[in-house]
Amino acid sequence: MEGVMKLVAETDYYRCEIDRSKNRMCLIYKGLWASQKQVPDFVRHHAETVNQLSPGFTVLADVRQMEGVVISDIIEECQRYAIKAGIRKAARVYAKPTFMEVQAERMHERSGMTSRSFYSVEEAEAWLDET
Repeated sequence: MEGVMKLVAETDYYRCEIDRSKNRMCLIYKGLWASQKQVPDFVRHHAETVNQLSPGFTVLADVRQMEGVVISDIIEECQRYAIKAGIRKAARVYAKPTFMEVQAERMHERSGMTSRSFYSVEEAEAWLDET
C-alpha cells in the first residue's frame, strides 16, 4: 500500500489506518469474528477512523487474514455510518475465492455501498484511485 499510513486503532482482530494523501481508510481484518466480545470497540474505532477523512473517501478492506465473520451486523452498521459520512467506494481484497466474498457482497448490497472484490492489493488500489 502506497502513501503514508497513519495507525488509528489496532487489536488482535483488526487494524484501522488512514492515508490522508489519498483520503483513504485501510481496514485489515484478522481471525474469526464469532462474538462481539472479540471486537467490542470496532464500531467506535471505525467511526474514529472515518471521522478523520473527508467526504468522497475510499476504503481498502484487506480480508486476507480473516477466517470468517459470524457477527456481520456490526460490519453493516459501520457501512451505514461510512455511507452517511460520504464514502465513494470500497475495495475488498481476498487471498482466494471464499464464502466470505459472497457474504460481504450481500452485506454491501443491503447497506447500499459501492464495492468490488479483488485478489491483489495493487488492483484494488488502482480501482480505488479511479475517479
